[in-house]
Amino acid sequence: MTNARPHDALGQFAQAGAAAGLQLVRLTALDADNRYTARPVEFDANGQTQFAGDATLTVTNLAEPADADGAVPAGTDAVAVDVEGRWIVFVRPAAPAAFAARVIATGSGADYTVREQVGTGAGTFADKEGAPDLTAHNLAELSLGPGAAVDVDTIVLVTALTGTGEPPTVRYVFDHPAYAKYLD
Repeated sequence: MTNARPHDALGQFAQAGAAAGLQLVRLTALDADNRYTARPVEFDANGQTQFAGDATLTVTNLAEPADADGAVPAGTDAVAVDVEGRWIVFVRPAAPAAFAARVIATGSGADYTVREQVGTGAGTFADKEGAPDLTAHNLAELSLGPGAAVDVDTIVLVTALTGTGEPPTVRYVFDHPAYAKYLD
């Protein structure tokens, strides 16, 4: 995945924010799991954000699992909502449009386990440090046979598609013509 800046999904707070307190904050450090230390910020006369005093808050990011370390970088600004005395944010990393990935394992049907790659030279790739293994679906195989036709170690171009559900789900797809037929 790319280093796209995370974004604050304000629409997630529209209903809750009307009945609760809101605070513009800057995440300063990961506390534990999906909890962060944050400091309130305000706008200065030039429209830039600055810290609003020395107070700190512990905020919980509902866009991340509660049992895994968070991945939102320090310095990210967000809107925090006070829900029954607990500050909540919803900051998710922006999904990358496309990235190179190596097929690590075949699954069932058109499902594959892939890992993001970084270019190391002309036509060579290596696993991106810290990149998670993802499940990606080969569009060419979804309706064309038993699947598992793409070899392990094949480099593919993976695209992230965001669903329309609440919260939106990111799914990964690639289009490798595993069953292509060539004419003389």
